[in-house]
Amino acid sequence: MNKTIGLLAATGLLLLATPSFAQTVGTCPRGGGGNQPQPVRVLFDLGSSQIRAAEKAAIAQAVKTAKDRQVSAICLIGHTDKLGDKAYNERLARARAQAVAAQMVHDGYPGKNITIVADPEAFGNMSLGKENASEIDRKVTIFYAR
Repeated sequence: MNKTIGLLAATGLLLLATPSFAQTVGTCPRGGGGNQPQPVRVLFDLGSSQIRAAEKAAIAQAVKTAKDRQVSAICLIGHTDKLGDKAYNERLARARAQAVAAQMVHDGYPGKNITIVADPEAFGNMSLGKENASEIDRKVTIFYAR
């Protein structure tokens, strides 16, 4: 019984660590010039990778824009504020990017054209006082790469 539970837990962790929907985890492709659409920002609640209901419309619009403008590559950069453990923030930033990727695939954008990147803790080690918990840092930025 304990071996089964351990195996299930290990399998679950492995699935969480791998990208879903065939997106790439790594570095973003270079931009495609000045005629690309403006980046889109998707905000998240503190400590959460759950997409807010109000943000789903922005993601759907980003997919529509990508299709209309024939964008062939999108980069999703997950961010966190500076609160909490750095390793946790790294996982949270990636989970946020993966959540947006899953929603984009659900909305009809091909997962193979999405790259996700985790860029936790905006501004590195710089102390910003109460701004360390800035909502604006708890986001995924959707960049139209090409």
